[in-house]
Amino acid sequence: MTQDFCRNIQRFIALVLALAVGAGTTGAGVLVREGEGVVFTGVDGIRYESSSGVVFTGVDRLLGFNVNGISWADSAGTVFTGVDGTTFTGVDGASYTGTNSLQAVQADGVTFTGADGVTFTGADGVTFTGADGTTYRANAVTIRDANGVVFTGVDGVVFTGVDGLQQSAEDGVTFTGADGGTMKQADSARLDSARQLVATGTNGRIFTVEPAGVVFTGIDGIVFTGVDGTTFTGADGITFTGADDLLMTEASVGGERVGLQTIDPELAALLNETTDDRNINAVIVYHRPVTEADIAHLQGLGVTGGTRYRVLPMLTITATRYQIEVISKLAGVRSIWGNRTLQWTADESRAQTRANLALTDAELALRNNGAPLSGRGVTVAVLDTGLDATHADLSGRVLRNVKLADPQDTIPAGFSYPNQIEGLSNTDQASGHGTFVGGIIAGDGARSGGKFKGVAPGARLVGLSAGDVNLFYVLSGFDYLLSNRAALGVRVVNCSFSASTLYNPNDPVNVATKMLTERGVNIVFSAGNTGLSSLNPYAAAPWVISVGATSGKNLLADFSSRGTFGSPTARPTLVAPGVDVVSLRASLLNATGVTGLTPLGADTRQLTLSEANHYTTASGTSFSAPQVVGAIALMLEANPSLTPAEVRDILQSTATPLPPYYAHEVGAGLLNTHAAVLAAEFPERRIGMWRSTADQGQVRFVKDAAVEFSGMVTPGAPDDVSFTIPEGTLTASVQVAWGPHATVNDLSLAVFDAGGARRAFSNLVNLPGLTGRREHAQLKSPVAGAWRARVANTLPLVGTPQNYSGVFEVSRVEYPALSDFDAMSAASRDEARQVLRSFVMFPVGGYFRPADMVTRADLAATLVRGARVPQYAPAQPSYTDVLDQTTMNYVESAQCSVSAPLFYDAATGGAFRPDEQATRLASAVALVRAAGLQSEAENYTGTETLLLDLSAVPAELRGYVKLAVARGLLPAHGSYFHPQTALTRAELAHAMIAFGKLVTK
Repeated sequence: MTQDFCRNIQRFIALVLALAVGAGTTGAGVLVREGEGVVFTGVDGIRYESSSGVVFTGVDRLLGFNVNGISWADSAGTVFTGVDGTTFTGVDGASYTGTNSLQAVQADGVTFTGADGVTFTGADGVTFTGADGTTYRANAVTIRDANGVVFTGVDGVVFTGVDGLQQSAEDGVTFTGADGGTMKQADSARLDSARQLVATGTNGRIFTVEPAGVVFTGIDGIVFTGVDGTTFTGADGITFTGADDLLMTEASVGGERVGLQTIDPELAALLNETTDDRNINAVIVYHRPVTEADIAHLQGLGVTGGTRYRVLPMLTITATRYQIEVISKLAGVRSIWGNRTLQWTADESRAQTRANLALTDAELALRNNGAPLSGRGVTVAVLDTGLDATHADLSGRVLRNVKLADPQDTIPAGFSYPNQIEGLSNTDQASGHGTFVGGIIAGDGARSGGKFKGVAPGARLVGLSAGDVNLFYVLSGFDYLLSNRAALGVRVVNCSFSASTLYNPNDPVNVATKMLTERGVNIVFSAGNTGLSSLNPYAAAPWVISVGATSGKNLLADFSSRGTFGSPTARPTLVAPGVDVVSLRASLLNATGVTGLTPLGADTRQLTLSEANHYTTASGTSFSAPQVVGAIALMLEANPSLTPAEVRDILQSTATPLPPYYAHEVGAGLLNTHAAVLAAEFPERRIGMWRSTADQGQVRFVKDAAVEFSGMVTPGAPDDVSFTIPEGTLTASVQVAWGPHATVNDLSLAVFDAGGARRAFSNLVNLPGLTGRREHAQLKSPVAGAWRARVANTLPLVGTPQNYSGVFEVSRVEYPALSDFDAMSAASRDEARQVLRSFVMFPVGGYFRPADMVTRADLAATLVRGARVPQYAPAQPSYTDVLDQTTMNYVESAQCSVSAPLFYDAATGGAFRPDEQATRLASAVALVRAAGLQSEAENYTGTETLLLDLSAVPAELRGYVKLAVARGLLPAHGSYFHPQTALTRAELAHAMIAFGKLVTK
């Protein structure tokens, strides 16, 4: 995606807003009714009506502001695979919502077999009896390697991270391979055997029990991790959230959907102001494959010709306004979309994602018949500007290079298939964008001695050149893949383009990507380059993988498009490096690296003069997506049987979390290619299974109803609007838009806090054009109270009175009523809330327990969740006392850190001591190493930190202690550090907040 798109996407959204409110438009309006089609009315503006199916909320004004203001229903009897956030109803009124969790109410019996780790948390304490009859009371209990657990009389059960689910009748549900589960308000629980039981007492003391049989009574909350098999019998009511592979049978069937489901908002705007005799290009999407009768029907309406597709259930036509109105009422028509020009979403990147480790891992090579993984045998399609197959780095591995074209404007009559010219050596003669993308995926580094090789240098490529990337050409590319699926064997498609529209499942691009996904093809989209809440609408489809961009220090790139706060789908799946990425320079005209987001001089900073002849640098989410595509190629070489849903799940579970960013900004976190390939090859290691219980309900995110406002400004007379920001607000945004699109007026937007200080300002370049005007200001963690927005006309000489419309939106967080919050200082309470809402730490029952001591296992876990520690799991445990899968994931990841093992006092092959208290010294070393400051610590010469007990610290570790105090990671206690004192939970919360600030500077 280019910088031009960064400026232009806002304009289209403002156009929809301006047209929706009737700002300056004339003529009849457009009414769209689901199942009935389009009606032209005598009222200006556009209105969508729908009782079920596609629902446009607040279309008259808010459509212009929301990335994803669409929901859909009536999905009973449908099979969903890997659908996060889809809601549907079926047997016994069961409702399925959200992401990766399951709730069962009033289950008559639950049996767990082979649980790797079980955690019980009780607000009022947990009482249990050991095999010798001794009774214990604790706040939290962890059971490692449980062989069998039986629950009877369960009132409520919550499962998180269910890998597989099948419900064949109302009275039974079977789970296989559940990663984790949560049970609350159980009447009783029985554990028959386990290797070890670890409990935290009400006084914070850690103790262990070797149980042969344990009975739990009065349990308020139970968390299961790594459950291998679960059986429910007699479940009366079940709620599923985001099951990745979910099959329901015997669900009620609501009948086959017929008639128009939606119409492209941009096309509706065009129809609203056009005359009956003007020709309009449009895509007609049908509910089922197009037949000869459908074509004959269109010809009978006077549509003489168009483009038909070999597999896609759609036609591209040129028709009048009246003809489109008639077509919209046909029962077989699903949606209608106008043509549009799409946008391209245009080192250390391989090291950051650990792709280099995946290519050199000896264990993976051993499983691959002794050959290192390279993506060999996997074919990847690049739907882009084309590929320069003459480049030496791609030599011999471009399976097919196709120039896409569409006969829509060249054939006067008849319905013809798209023109697809094969056998070309170079289809990327005017841009270089596609060649650059292809090099990131599969370049072999031939021109650089392997220095700039791609992520999967052994993969094959299929180049699909969409030229100027309009919608018709893109559809032609998708149809080519569908109709040549057997011959090409494409398993992954890179899509580094986006559109300035809203997400809709009936969009022809989304219809095409859904069809490919259902046939086992992984679709990867770049998230977009416009920042703020502007996720690529094609990337919001729950079946695709969406990739945002980070910089060299794993900071979220300013240009990387964010999704919608709190949305389970309108967000990136994960992020990958996208700033100053090095890849191939096409041999002819090469605009990539010149017109993209990369600053001047980036090439000479990273490339020698000889290298610059064959390589260039560029920035953008266009170049983050292919890194994920390359990782998928390696995963599929390791495990060809993976489904797209499984690939997506592995990428998310193995990603490195990036607090303090939220999911709508970075998704699951940073791509970890090495861990993803290991998880694909060795699923039994369950890398990242802890993520299934990361959300234990410790906070609730709320998006308040949007507040609309309007006003008028004249030059020299700004308009002020007051609004209130509530407590707990994480983000607040103010947006204004104005029209008609031909106006010369330019408005600015400023936002002021209660004290009158300006906290945000927006004054984008708004040139005259079809795409309208818009300003947007966003606030992060604003102080609660009275605020005001000021809208001003910035053109004092030529400006005229201008009406505008606006919207104010707030996303906030609600915290649990923890019993000891009031006793904490305001600063400690704020830090505790921050780690709770970022899922870095969790409550202990109904308490935060700030004075409780942190164990070494807890410290390792917290570092993986919040200190950007890449995940890893070996074939065999590295420590004699860390054997359960969950603790192994944390400890092995911490000890396989990039710079050095985070825990300096644990030798491979010996004991890690997971249940011992973590000392402040061990914590200081671990935090400094996690921050990548090992070299600075070992050479630290600062004298600003005076610690009287520093002599008690080994000489080689004193720099770590001084640096940890100097950087604010751990506080000194007066003039003392107390190196052997145990770290408290309050200190750990402070450390994680300080760590987040340190790494995001």
